[in-house]
Amino acid sequence: MKWIPRQKIWLGLMIVINLALWVIPSDVVEQIARERHVLLGRYSRTHFFWILFMLVFTPVSFYVDWSTGEKYKKRLFQVLATLIVLVPAFLLVDYLVRSPQSDHYVRDTLAYHRPANASFEVVFEDKPVAARSFPNAKPGYGSVTCKLHTDARGYRNQGEQDQYDVVVLGDSFAEGSSVSDEHVWPHLLQEKSGLSVYNLGMSGYDPFHYLESLKTFGLALKPRYVVCLLYEGNDFRSAKTDNKRRDPSISKRLGAYFDRSPILKALDQLIINTFGPINSTGAVSGGEVMDWMPLALPAGDNAKYYAFAPKQLRDLYESREEFSVDKHWLNPRRQIAEMHKMCQDAGIEFILVFAPMKGHVVLPAAADRLIPEKVLGYLKLHYKRELPAPRTFMENLLVNAHARDEVVGDWCARESIPYLSLTAPLREAALPGTQVYFTYDQHWTPDGHVVVADAVAAYLKEHSLK
Repeated sequence: MKWIPRQKIWLGLMIVINLALWVIPSDVVEQIARERHVLLGRYSRTHFFWILFMLVFTPVSFYVDWSTGEKYKKRLFQVLATLIVLVPAFLLVDYLVRSPQSDHYVRDTLAYHRPANASFEVVFEDKPVAARSFPNAKPGYGSVTCKLHTDARGYRNQGEQDQYDVVVLGDSFAEGSSVSDEHVWPHLLQEKSGLSVYNLGMSGYDPFHYLESLKTFGLALKPRYVVCLLYEGNDFRSAKTDNKRRDPSISKRLGAYFDRSPILKALDQLIINTFGPINSTGAVSGGEVMDWMPLALPAGDNAKYYAFAPKQLRDLYESREEFSVDKHWLNPRRQIAEMHKMCQDAGIEFILVFAPMKGHVVLPAAADRLIPEKVLGYLKLHYKRELPAPRTFMENLLVNAHARDEVVGDWCARESIPYLSLTAPLREAALPGTQVYFTYDQHWTPDGHVVVADAVAAYLKEHSLK
């Protein structure tokens, strides 16, 4: 066969692309630090997807391209016809295997929720998510059997009442992630305070959804108090993000649809289980910047371990001045003010509770044992702006670590909004050895939920809000 120039160019291009994908690894250190899966010990999931795609695409493209004239047209038609048949067939099968049980959320309003009167049970293992993990991975909290029951509205509550003393707004830290019904702090708050508590917390919520859930469900319950949990990790979002929620683009809708595909989820898990363990224990070049992770608190025999991503250091490094004018704070600030006004108009006491990130709680408590160069190197995995020398950086980090807490608290004081920060209670519990966050998950352990319930109950009592 005599190849024409087009075929030679295409062959060379395919060889170069395939070799580049196999030879050039992903940033394995960053993937581990962000607790993401690494496949074959060197590739991110996205990178590995392109390797697999090219393994299929390359021979198919050669099949078409190694022909000319009518034969070329015939082969191209065969490939296109096959796609025309396979794509609708996949969509049909995917639709048929979906069920209400396969989707844990009902998205009938902006205040989405879980299926009504449903039960879920899983065993959560606090261990590294990925086979290739931190060089000095430590044991986590252990196994937790999680039982979750929803009420008629699709929220995590037991029983039905027309009116409640307290309505809780929040995300997964309020709903309770990786803990059972009896461990969730709103449930414990009811036991400790004697007040009836309704939990409107939902995984994935943020102030945009808190406001929607308050409008849709909360006010109708005629509570005496609304307790809004503000999570430092991802509750600070811009108005642009909220606008996309109200009117998502077609690509967003399609992406959300396929993210919930049971077939794609099963395929993804198969790839992870097959290729994740391969070469997962070899040395990691550059891994020394994260060999202090997970962080031990306290030091010594009673140490518990806390892992967190570089993104948390990035957020903690933001100064008071920067955060106070950050659009990611100004937007939720407006939503909090609107919730406060709605509650005032209804004669309800609105209380804002600040839930700190894991790094915010544990890093300052262990700072004297940390090497600034390594902490700086860890942050640089997710931070591209210019940074000062390691020692100066560490000093700035410890000053800025409380910036968000302080800015939110100061604003609440000016707006006469009752404010409770959970940073000090959680750190005071962690210092002697109570594990308040899971090691390899960002959420509170059952012990952490006890600390939070105690702090909120004490705040209500101390401020005579009961």
